[in-house]
Amino acid sequence: MSAQRSIQLAVVALLATVLLVLPTHGHVPARAGVRPSRPDIIVILTDDERRGTLRWMPHVWHEVVKKGTRFSNGMVPTSVCCPSRASLLTGLFAHSTKVWSNNAGWRTFQEAGMEQRTVAVWLRRAGYRTGLVGKYLNEFGGSAKPPGWDIWHSFVGSNGSYYDYQLLDTSGSLTSYGSAPSDYSTDVLRRYAVRFLRSTPADRPLFLYFAPYAPHGPSTPAPRDAFLPSPLAPFSRPDFNESDVSDKPSWIRSLPPVSRSSIDAHRANQYRSLQAVDRAVHTIIQAQRARSRLRNTLLIVLSDNGDMWGEHRIVGKYVPYDSATRVPLAIRWTKRVPAGATDRRIALNLDIPVTIAAAARASTGPVEGRDLLGNRRRRGFVLEAAAARSPGGNGTNVTRPAYCGWRSLRFLYVRYANGRQELYDYVRDPYELTDRHAARSLVDVKRRLRRKTRLACDPPPPGYSWP
Repeated sequence: MSAQRSIQLAVVALLATVLLVLPTHGHVPARAGVRPSRPDIIVILTDDERRGTLRWMPHVWHEVVKKGTRFSNGMVPTSVCCPSRASLLTGLFAHSTKVWSNNAGWRTFQEAGMEQRTVAVWLRRAGYRTGLVGKYLNEFGGSAKPPGWDIWHSFVGSNGSYYDYQLLDTSGSLTSYGSAPSDYSTDVLRRYAVRFLRSTPADRPLFLYFAPYAPHGPSTPAPRDAFLPSPLAPFSRPDFNESDVSDKPSWIRSLPPVSRSSIDAHRANQYRSLQAVDRAVHTIIQAQRARSRLRNTLLIVLSDNGDMWGEHRIVGKYVPYDSATRVPLAIRWTKRVPAGATDRRIALNLDIPVTIAAAARASTGPVEGRDLLGNRRRRGFVLEAAAARSPGGNGTNVTRPAYCGWRSLRFLYVRYANGRQELYDYVRDPYELTDRHAARSLVDVKRRLRRKTRLACDPPPPGYSWP
């Protein structure tokens, strides 16, 4: 055998050995120094941010909304923090994650085996470097980062805070932060997020899940924004402090009117607290630009749920009404997503992880979400929630029964655990002022929506049953 032939055989044997030890989960690592073709993926998740408020954030508006697509019908099936975040991580409805409330939310998620089924697990398996910075799930009390995450800096022992909090880091160590200006959580989290971006090798795609606490109440602004003048006009719309609630469920009829001054003060502080988030988004974008990765970054901005500002005398979330279930949602991905466009399809939080996985070419396992970068449309979706204390004006709290419902662009149908029903027609009544569940002209509509609800809300929330 010639020396040249011996060398060729040796090279073939060496290549075969290399192939045997390559990872078997569907990806081949990029060569050192070669930028990955798959996009970097960054999710910016705010807490209790209402639809229409992205205009309050100039960097987000000009660098994400104007250079990407705004989803005008971004919505959530369960307008509560932990169930919503569980859906955002898994692509599943609350009836599948089993996370129905904030109470013991993380523990329930973990015990249901959901931590093995998150978007982080999918992406890490596909070769991504993954990092969570900020709020994970309510009542997170773990001593180590969950599966799927390479880098971890999350609130622990609380649901999040602006000051006086602890962060669990990647190594499992706890760091306490106090009330000094430098401890303001949005700024601290921004620094961790940028560190993650800069430390990621250029030849490996990354996934950053950045989840600050803002603008969650008490909506504390950063020190530099504390006295920022608010540009907001006094809040006024027909359903604010709805005068005639005789057609509403009894738990709403018992609510007193909301103080307009307190709502306007709350809105002003939400505006101020979002300025630090806006600066963080700008810094993240600048870091990606410096890494020469911005053009191939899928950037998603959204909130975990909406926020009621006194509509129907309700403050906060926990309800099936439009202002609580609508969320701001915008996606930027240069040359892959139309710039300056508005997409009017129904877009749910559980569609986000499925969209991410499709862009990353990562396998997911069973999901209920849909790829928003595809062409499929939803005609409607299930609304579902366990019983909860729902806030009203002047610090009043009432118990809102568990409910199942169906939401389309035109109708909202809800049936509560006590049998009470509601039906609203958004074409005729965009502010949900008149409940029409007893209208003869809508008998067939109600029957159809009730049938959809019963099929989709399965299993129903705790304490809920059908006759």
